[in-house]
Amino acid sequence: MRFGLRVLGLAAVLFLLLPVAAGLTGVAGPPATDASARAAPASPAGMAVLAPVLFCLLAAAVLSWMIVRSQMSGWRLVAAVFLAYFGLGTFMLQIESVVFLPRHLPPGFVSRLFAMGAVIGLVAAPAAVWIHRRFRPSPVGGPVPSGIPSAPEEWIVRLAWLAATYVALYFLAGHFIAYRNPDVVAYYDDSNVGSFPRQMLKVWTATPWLFPLQALRGILWVACVLPFIVSFRGRPWELPLLIGCAFSVWLVMLLVPNPYMPESVRMSHLVETVSSNFVFGCIVGASFARPRPRSRFETVTTGA
Repeated sequence: MRFGLRVLGLAAVLFLLLPVAAGLTGVAGPPATDASARAAPASPAGMAVLAPVLFCLLAAAVLSWMIVRSQMSGWRLVAAVFLAYFGLGTFMLQIESVVFLPRHLPPGFVSRLFAMGAVIGLVAAPAAVWIHRRFRPSPVGGPVPSGIPSAPEEWIVRLAWLAATYVALYFLAGHFIAYRNPDVVAYYDDSNVGSFPRQMLKVWTATPWLFPLQALRGILWVACVLPFIVSFRGRPWELPLLIGCAFSVWLVMLLVPNPYMPESVRMSHLVETVSSNFVFGCIVGASFARPRPRSRFETVTTGA
């Protein structure tokens, strides 16, 4: 009951911050170009209110879950919450806008989105910690994640295969979900060449830099939640679900109508990104929560 009320309190803070930050940074009411206005047919008016409410509730629930399962407290926890909110909810998503949407967005609009995310994060992070009474140390029950690497070479191997996993999920979801919609293909002035191998060959030929970029994004996704992974205290199965939700909850904002992306394209991207990010987050969480293999000494002494 108390946790639910705190989630509602944090959701209210986020909901109030959205229009304030949008107004301060110039995101609210940017002029749409004629082309973008024609590209985006009218959406149900109620969704413009319902979608932000849903986003605030879900984001507040996930941030609260991260906070109550973390051993951190005080300003260290505030910094971790800011990294999660701004890193996952703004930085990681707007990298895609910089790469793929420059001709669809007004000049300087992405910079204003970055500023908006930073403003909300700077206020919401300490508010979240205060709401959950975590400015002072508080005991958190549960075992420590046993899959955290203990040596630099282990970190390199872990991050390398997680980056490769993200690249695979990114392109698989893009091809088999987003590019099944002809509206998405037309929106990016692209073409669907058919099979997945042929599509990957086309991407490799035209934009080979996209592969290392997405590998870097895979590592950055992990970096944004790493403080909460290493400080997590709870049941092992919780961590994969928590990170899966943390990676995917921000995409709910694709439900919000906007003049720059048609509804059909937004809905395809919503399914594509929520599903792939959730799966990737679960894989990340499971890789750190998995049981640590017993050493030879432990095997001998226990007789197993």
